[in-house]
Amino acid sequence: MAMLSSLTSSLLLSSYILLFVNHAAVEAIECYQCENDYGGIKCDTPCRGERCVVWKWQTKSEVMVKQGCVSGVDIHFTAKIGCRTNHLGATLCVCEDGDLCNRVERTENTVRPLPVIRLQVVDCIGKVTGTGHIGARREHPCSSNYCHMTRTESYSDDFPPDVLTVYDCGDKGEFDFDLRLKNTIDFPGLYANGCYRIQYQPKESVTDCFCSKSHCNTKLPVVQAGPVRCYISHGARNESVVDTNHFCYGDYCFVQKHDGKFTKGCLSVNERNSWSHLRSGHRHILGVDQWLCQHHLCNLDLSRVARATASEYKQADQAVTEKNI
Repeated sequence: MAMLSSLTSSLLLSSYILLFVNHAAVEAIECYQCENDYGGIKCDTPCRGERCVVWKWQTKSEVMVKQGCVSGVDIHFTAKIGCRTNHLGATLCVCEDGDLCNRVERTENTVRPLPVIRLQVVDCIGKVTGTGHIGARREHPCSSNYCHMTRTESYSDDFPPDVLTVYDCGDKGEFDFDLRLKNTIDFPGLYANGCYRIQYQPKESVTDCFCSKSHCNTKLPVVQAGPVRCYISHGARNESVVDTNHFCYGDYCFVQKHDGKFTKGCLSVNERNSWSHLRSGHRHILGVDQWLCQHHLCNLDLSRVARATASEYKQADQAVTEKNI
């Protein structure tokens, strides 16, 4: 009986891992995957995801377009179906009404109109403070759809950390939507009204927050480092490369892949004021793949992430089953 129970448990774990590894294969929507390239539009093989995205914005010289997929992002409060235009005129549309639904024309609201999601304009403050910042910039008001706060801590062996904190309306508004596409820490898909502390280098960590109410960025919320020990590395082409001399601690360990390069580190969260919350598993945001797990050193490679995540899913299912008995 014990052997049968062990075999059943092993088979269940294997099925969870298989589901994790083949995550993209079970997603039903096929999406255009295109972006600007030297004055034209370059398209790769269509991608598959939970929802399709088309994003359009204007630079000083041209109109920019990016199309692709999103998966693993909260679809109830963040990646909602519809088009949103931010205060700089950039538009992001999310759809799931058929394969290849993310044509550029969807941003013009002319063909098969999508619901309009309104982003509120809020008043924010701008200022810079820090241990090494001489002559702090005077506080000034600004307006945006989201207020921003970013703290960078640089460590040395012999001295307290240098801390630089920037409060502002964001330096690149074309990325700012309810589904945030880029940030200071280059980790897309973080949620509005949440704060996130990320580390992937031995001597530097960055806390990044953005919020959606007027004057919400007057004080940076506290983000405590989580208890999970993680590997760190940055820019490696091989998914198994890690720094075996340095580690970091967070609520999650992560692996992120972008343009064929892997970044690994730890992510700590303060999502008390956010409607959306991160969870373990795989996420894909417009060409960037992310894997999150919550076991010590689970981000060695994708195989270990899969085993850790499968174990977490299995434990969650068992807890639900026991609760319902």
